[in-house]
Amino acid sequence: MNLQRVAAVLNTLILRGAGAGVAVLFTVLVSRYLETRDAARFFLLFNISVIAAVCYRWGLDEVIIRRIASASTSDVSTLRAQLIAISHRRVLTWTGFSLIWTLALLQPKISSLLYGFTFTEALGLTVASALIALSACAARAYQGEGRTNLATFLLNIVVPLFSLFGLLLLMAGGWRLNAEKLFFLYTAIAFFVYLSVIATYRSPRSVLARCASGPEAADRRADSRAANKLGGVVLAQQILGWSALLVVPTVYGAELYKGFVVAQKISTLISLVMLAINFTFSSRFAALYAERKFNELRRIIKISFFAIFGASILAFIAIMLFREKIFAFARVEANMDATLVVLLFSQVLFSVASLFSVVLSMCRDESFLLISQGAINFIGVLVFFCLSYFFALEVACVAFVFGYLVLSWILGMRVRNITVA
Repeated sequence: MNLQRVAAVLNTLILRGAGAGVAVLFTVLVSRYLETRDAARFFLLFNISVIAAVCYRWGLDEVIIRRIASASTSDVSTLRAQLIAISHRRVLTWTGFSLIWTLALLQPKISSLLYGFTFTEALGLTVASALIALSACAARAYQGEGRTNLATFLLNIVVPLFSLFGLLLLMAGGWRLNAEKLFFLYTAIAFFVYLSVIATYRSPRSVLARCASGPEAADRRADSRAANKLGGVVLAQQILGWSALLVVPTVYGAELYKGFVVAQKISTLISLVMLAINFTFSSRFAALYAERKFNELRRIIKISFFAIFGASILAFIAIMLFREKIFAFARVEANMDATLVVLLFSQVLFSVASLFSVVLSMCRDESFLLISQGAINFIGVLVFFCLSYFFALEVACVAFVFGYLVLSWILGMRVRNITVA
């Protein structure tokens, strides 16, 4: 790993760190200044929108990276516009199905079964999720080109940053905030970010016009098949954490859910180095595998592994030193120390597993990824669900540790096998 690539990783790390810092600050301020019930409600809406945004694009963002990274320079501009057009078709299809589903919430009995969601809340969720998904696909196109700074800004900084500014302005203006108003602000920001991103593609109409033409049918089918597999991989990778975000408020109540969200957001700081390395080298992993340069590929993976593991341990120690001040500022009254420790351990293992997952994805090993991640994380969901009904929250979270430990070992062995020269 030469100095230029080290500088690229550090640059991405700084930007990722800034984005994570903004996201943590936003979460802490919401927890501090909103009533417990409203804070928990907003976190539930926000987390569901994040999950839905990933489902809407369903693996296409990973395909975009691979396709653009392997394309010739002269073809990148055209290919990028075509792939963004495909992303509009895919996201708008899911959005249409979701809008039909939201009509069911007009029935009070159905609404009461689904966390009491109203039609207005579900409509806002659908719109916000679609806008975030489309912006993410555009950001992945820039990542495939090697424009990691712009991609990082679009993926990790711009929406939480403006959401934070908006929250501070509303607080300064003396507005009485609740979950619905704050989520409306989040949706409005997502809308303006989407318009800004699409404006870089000459005009929104030029992108939408390509939806009718786009690349050849064979290319579209190949991209669709690859995206469907990778979408399953992403869902399998995140399903354990997402399930917890939906189970905890039901089983443990609003106060513990607020504390859990804050603790989880803090624990994600562990993965900053992993995210920076994966973000910077994903296209490099794909290129080295395609060129059959296995020695160089193994060398970069080894360096990345030790960098991620070492940085994760240091971050673990730093977070534990400042945990009391963060929880006190967020006005988390429940004792979340044990839960935080378990979540931090799980994030260390998750970071290692994520490195191997990105390598396998860029090496076109989606089938193995889908089976292994799906099986292990599905078992983890069942274990967490069962433990949550009989034990304290920190005990239930042990399911994260064991799940990611097994997953990191299995994926690591697979990486070693497919990179043998």
